[in-house]
Amino acid sequence: MYESELIKSGLTEKQAKVYLACLSLGRATIPKLARSAGLKRTTAYGIIDELVASGLVRSINTGKSRLYEAGNPEKLLSLLEFKKRSLSAALPGLTELFETHNIRPQVEFFQGLEGIKKIYEDILNSGTKKVLQIVKNTELQNQGLDPYSTNYVKKRVEKGITAFDLHPKSGALYTPERGTTSEKYKRYVRYLPPEVFSAAMIIIYVNKVAMISTQKENFGFILESKEFSSTIRSFFEFMWKLGSKEPDIDSPALF
Repeated sequence: MYESELIKSGLTEKQAKVYLACLSLGRATIPKLARSAGLKRTTAYGIIDELVASGLVRSINTGKSRLYEAGNPEKLLSLLEFKKRSLSAALPGLTELFETHNIRPQVEFFQGLEGIKKIYEDILNSGTKKVLQIVKNTELQNQGLDPYSTNYVKKRVEKGITAFDLHPKSGALYTPERGTTSEKYKRYVRYLPPEVFSAAMIIIYVNKVAMISTQKENFGFILESKEFSSTIRSFFEFMWKLGSKEPDIDSPALF
């Protein structure tokens, strides 16, 4: 009883048997635990050491003998959470190793507003914590994405994704919600000459580069490639250093 659940939680079969024996017997010596678990005494010694190290079993020295008792089963949940956190911390490095040999460049095209929404959803579900964006927000506004785009920004902030944006220095929209640096919206902005901008939006995240065209062409794509995304990211970082922190306040398109 419960043995299969313990195994599913990460214990080995022998660890599960000994832990259940500890729960059933209370404080007991290793020979008694070995008999209850149906294991050889020599095997039980090693298993007990593993369970003590994990905190699932406590060792008690009575002077005459050493006894062992089970820890609270809730410790299993703590161990699972610890394993989850450890794996989450290692996951970026493991993913990078996997992608070195297993990810081949691929491109996916999207048409119309519903297709563009899929690009935004891909960003939200990518696991990234940073996006680099080259934005011509007047073009985005013309495509009629609101209120979806407003909701996208809200979800991005909720997921802790910070946006680093390049915007036209003039002729764009500059409000707390659009085109300006904002702690609230986790957005940092630099400004470049308007002639640099053609597409409505280019987004760089993880190993992907997405583009949303102007309303005239009405399409988008996501290109997944480590080399290509690294190249575009380098271009972005170079342009970021050239950008100014303030837009041209004399622009007629302000507010």
